Amino acid sequence: MPEEIEHRRIIVSAFPARRARYHSAAVQVFLDFFFLVPFLAAYILWGLIPAVWVLMGAVIVQVAAQWLLGGRYKPKPITLASAGLVLVFGTLTVVLKDPVFIKWKPTVLYWAMSVALVGARLWKRKGVIHAILKSQAEGFAAVPARTASALDWAWLMFLALMGVLNIWVAYTFSEATWVYFKLFGLTALTLVFGLLQGFWVVRSLKTAEGE
Repeated sequence: MPEEIEHRRIIVSAFPARRARYHSAAVQVFLDFFFLVPFLAAYILWGLIPAVWVLMGAVIVQVAAQWLLGGRYKPKPITLASAGLVLVFGTLTVVLKDPVFIKWKPTVLYWAMSVALVGARLWKRKGVIHAILKSQAEGFAAVPARTASALDWAWLMFLALMGVLNIWVAYTFSEATWVYFKLFGLTALTLVFGLLQGFWVVRSLKTAEGE
């Protein structure tokens, strides 16, 4: 009986920490994706060029908010790279009034990330994706080296294909189709791929523990 009471006490005491983690994750997701809402609203109301103005303002607010909050919310390198590309390609878009520049932004980002992964694997021999996973949870430190290497190559190929897919949709379909595909299609594909990778990593961890 005392053991059961102690067990319940431990579970109850863990609730605040768990709520804090969920709250932190929710804030992080909001900071990472909130700029999509004003961009979509501006596109529906006024079209792509005005929406790009709104997007540039939104990413500036996003990065500033993350810097001000600091700590775990501090902007990641990928966030800064994406924001920088938005400002560069967005400026070209609004100055030249040519949406082709902003359409190329996702492809340039995907390919740059893919090249960065190649560089990390060939020169530093480091598992970039594995390092990211370890920063999120200590349990991922036990991921086998072979799995860590495969993760990098899988993401490398995925990002390269995403870059091709984005520009293919941009040049093949209407502007509206590209906007919605960029906001929802590419995001959904990335989330699904990430989840599949997560399941695979967990399975590899269980396999390694059983050996």
